[in-house]
Amino acid sequence: MKSRIIAAALGSLLLCSAGGCGFMELDLADALRPPKTLGDEAAIEKLISDAAKGSYTLKYPKNGSYRSAIIMNDLDGDDTAEAIAFFRGKDETTRLHMLVMRENEGEWSISGDFVTETTDVDCVDFGRVTNSEHPDILVGYTTFTPNVNFLSCYTYSGGETSAVTSGQTYSSFYCGNLDETDKSEIITLSLYNAEDEAKANMLVYDDSKRALYVKSSVPMDPGVVKFRHAVIGDLSEGVRGIAVDGAYATEEICTQIIYYRQDLAVLRNPLYRERVKNPTQRGIRVYSEDINNDKLIEIPIVEKLPFADAETVSATADRVTRCHFEPTDETLHGAGDYVTDFDYSFSIRIPERWEQDSYTARIDDKVTEFFRWEDGAVHEKLFEVRVFEASDWDKGKDTDNYTLIYRDNRYAYTFRNETERDSQFALTDDEIKTSFSVFSDMG
Repeated sequence: MKSRIIAAALGSLLLCSAGGCGFMELDLADALRPPKTLGDEAAIEKLISDAAKGSYTLKYPKNGSYRSAIIMNDLDGDDTAEAIAFFRGKDETTRLHMLVMRENEGEWSISGDFVTETTDVDCVDFGRVTNSEHPDILVGYTTFTPNVNFLSCYTYSGGETSAVTSGQTYSSFYCGNLDETDKSEIITLSLYNAEDEAKANMLVYDDSKRALYVKSSVPMDPGVVKFRHAVIGDLSEGVRGIAVDGAYATEEICTQIIYYRQDLAVLRNPLYRERVKNPTQRGIRVYSEDINNDKLIEIPIVEKLPFADAETVSATADRVTRCHFEPTDETLHGAGDYVTDFDYSFSIRIPERWEQDSYTARIDDKVTEFFRWEDGAVHEKLFEVRVFEASDWDKGKDTDNYTLIYRDNRYAYTFRNETERDSQFALTDDEIKTSFSVFSDMG
């Protein structure tokens, strides 16, 4: 029975995907590589059993890209994966082992056995944090305080694994290069709690002390109670950072930008200012991402489109303005406006020549209609997007005058163009088609 559990844990590596508690620029191929033969599984099982001195329980990371109790990764660049296992011995209720194992000429041996006073593993990641030329092991362990975990770091060299002093707590952490060095930095994000302030810390490695230390720290919004989403990448040309989407207790969302400002040598969070409303605060779950493949993170600002009265406000669509971060004045600059139907997972990009207060849109079940707006009133319809059941579209049921944009197994997305050729709002059919994106196409 135990060998089948081991085999299942090893096999589950094939189901892992990118993302999670860390965002790094390294190839996931090694992380997803399972042991090569059944002999490897048996050897790994025996090493775990010997270290546990009997029966044991495998422990699975709760978050992150690596969710298996046994993780395979090449830690020294020799094209042979080492194994990392998390387990608790039979009589160890508040102690967890992290066992690092290596293979040499077909024989498996223990590289390091690290025991931590905890009950669970929060997440596991890899990144070049120390002076090693290869990925270090980053492990987050849970504590008894909600949203507070503690970070541990280990380095592998010459077949031996050793611990790096950390001493840092966090709610979420991310690993990547933010300061143009050849190594990665760790950014820890902490929610407000009774023991600590809401903040972001940038951790780097001190070789003389063989320890991680806080190079810079910046306050975060204490009203955020949960981190919903985060992405690390280019905020603008030459500026890398993390866009963190967090939720308030009201379920509204805001975005905070964490980046390292080179000229001042400090970590910055320019969208958060005490007692000032964050311009990105919004009531819909739309997140920061690169939706147009320009290699820059776009940050959403959401506003209700114009409406005539209280009776029409609920049907009136929101305008989602995707913004780029401008580091010279640390503000957001609009990069495109969208109207989004979350029920049917598509967006329409508004033409740049349409002024912001010159149009509005309404969403009624499967129909999104666009109108000209002037002098506080709705005027003529410009075009509409209608969603049909795929089967109804195939049968031609009520499909007259509609043109297909996109079809999947469930829905047919169509439009009807009613703009006049001599109008400032005139759109060609091709313009409407190219303005359409389903969420799977938007990243």
